[in-house]
Amino acid sequence: MNCRNCGTEIKEFFSLGQMPPINSFLKEDDMAREKKYNLSVGFCPKCYLVQLINTIPPEDLFRDYIYFSSNSKYFLDHCKEVANNLTKKLNLNKNSLVLEIASNDGAQLQYFKELEIPTLGVDPAENIAKVANERGIKTLAEFFNLDFAKNLKEEQNIQADLIFGANVLAHVPEIVDFVKGVKVALKPKGTAVFEFPYLKGLMENKFDIIYHEHVFYYSIIALIGLFKNAGLEIYDVELTPMQGGSLMIFASNPGVFKIKENVNKLSAEEFENGFDKLETYQKITMSVLKIKNDLIAILKKIKSEGKKIAAYSAPAKGNILLNYFGINKNYLDFVVDKSKAKQNLYTPGTHMLVNPLEKIYEEKPDYLLILCWNISEEVINMEELKQYRNNGGKFIIPIPEIKII
Repeated sequence: MNCRNCGTEIKEFFSLGQMPPINSFLKEDDMAREKKYNLSVGFCPKCYLVQLINTIPPEDLFRDYIYFSSNSKYFLDHCKEVANNLTKKLNLNKNSLVLEIASNDGAQLQYFKELEIPTLGVDPAENIAKVANERGIKTLAEFFNLDFAKNLKEEQNIQADLIFGANVLAHVPEIVDFVKGVKVALKPKGTAVFEFPYLKGLMENKFDIIYHEHVFYYSIIALIGLFKNAGLEIYDVELTPMQGGSLMIFASNPGVFKIKENVNKLSAEEFENGFDKLETYQKITMSVLKIKNDLIAILKKIKSEGKKIAAYSAPAKGNILLNYFGINKNYLDFVVDKSKAKQNLYTPGTHMLVNPLEKIYEEKPDYLLILCWNISEEVINMEELKQYRNNGGKFIIPIPEIKII
């Protein structure tokens, strides 16, 4: 397998084996026909880009999608903060245009609209784009790529002052074409801002960011080269708490903005920490296996005491953990999730029925295993779980280190 950016042969360093598409929840009749695909990660020794060895066609993953951004209050609070900060930082106004790639149900764009800034969303999931349009957020049900960007510019005379994308830069197999499209769709003095899980998380046991939708796992040293090849320049970078630790990069046409020192500082840190060396990544497997063995031992002990364990939430990262660790009905009594789109369906791979939150009060589990560990604080303090907490219910946070609260 050759690097999707520079064509150099990539070196595999971690494999999760055969995995189902992790957001493909199942009806009972579908379980026997479920497909699984290799899920292994490699490193490019030339451009330092960490990427999947094999991918699933995006059309099979994103045309009918089950994740709705607006389900998380934590995420919505972040979206509002992002809109306010970017509006001030980039001097956006009613004459500007914000183009969001992978805009989902409009969770982010709604806050730009509240600030009276024109918006346009692009998202390939037709079911989700429909929801966004019904909410009054204009959204095109398309994949963003170079051809799409050329059509926007040449046929519709549309270019953006801000191109924004949260958790999309990692999802695009044809990444060179994608970034070239960003350059075309960006006004000469515009800024492209992308937020995505930071590669550093893999060194912190956050292996569950690896799934088929995430083709790439980015460091700043890899991104600088990738954007430079497309004629863009990364001039600023921020660390954010999203997804258990994310990067937010700011890119423009070369020379429009002065490159900030924090870009150079983070690059230097990555070289110092070996982000340019295969050996750094080869250490991940043993670290993850220790977490697996420790968590399984805890769950077995709880079950041997005759107590009940339920899984709270069935996010993509949680389904990766369940499948890779082999946690199924032998360890969990049931699964709950707030998302109505997932309820009454079965989890991919482990085939456990997803129940509404009311199941917690019907079955009264002793422990909740929080699979959306990146928002564990929000979950623990949820009003819907107040009675569970008051009755002495406990929480297990599995990643990045096991905690019982």
